Amino acid sequence: MPEPPGSRIVLVTGASRGIGLEVATQFAALGDRVVMTARSEDALEQAAASMRASGAQVWARPLDVTSAADCGALLDWMVQNLGCPDVCVLNAGIGHWATVVDTSDQQWAETFRVNVDGVFYSARAALRPMLARGQGHLIFVSSVMARRGAANMAAYAASKAAVAVFADSLALEVKQHGIKVSVLYPGSTLTTMRARQTLRPVTPEISDPALQLRTRDVADAVVWLASASAHAFPTSLVLEPPA
Repeated sequence: MPEPPGSRIVLVTGASRGIGLEVATQFAALGDRVVMTARSEDALEQAAASMRASGAQVWARPLDVTSAADCGALLDWMVQNLGCPDVCVLNAGIGHWATVVDTSDQQWAETFRVNVDGVFYSARAALRPMLARGQGHLIFVSSVMARRGAANMAAYAASKAAVAVFADSLALEVKQHGIKVSVLYPGSTLTTMRARQTLRPVTPEISDPALQLRTRDVADAVVWLASASAHAFPTSLVLEPPA
């Protein structure tokens, strides 16, 4: 049986800011033990220290998700020091603002390296102890752009579509082994990355904060997915901002 809230071991990638930080904060507030990862060691430790001051059980572990070796080492550390993760939230990602014509080879490759390869390496590393234990829940943070595309964000949208199809395929492989897989498709969300994009001329639903999701909204959905029954749980959830 899945562990109840307050007794779970949770891994959150991309947890130094934005959606990932809010997700980690909410799990920690429930009493779960949370491992936060990100590339930015200083920002990660600062966030974790603030949470620890409130009594949260959190661990800050710098991680380059594009390194299969680093992902494997992180999971080895988790299993040895905390135990098998009950929930793994695959949130780390980047985005570049550019038309297709202006997207450089480097931008395209970097987007897929982090958003797709990084998800693969992280998920594969987490799956190994989960499969050995016979339970676990992988939650992939995709985007509504994966379902309908987005002008000037083609690389990001395509990478998030790849994440979604990867997750759907993985779900078919592991469901008979007690592993749950869910995909979250958030709409436009007000994050640091999104705030930078508002400096460019974009559509109202991207530039107007009133028409965007809050990071808290997305984190609420992640925590809800993680708490769903093992017998009947959402495999996908689309989260839209106010009309």
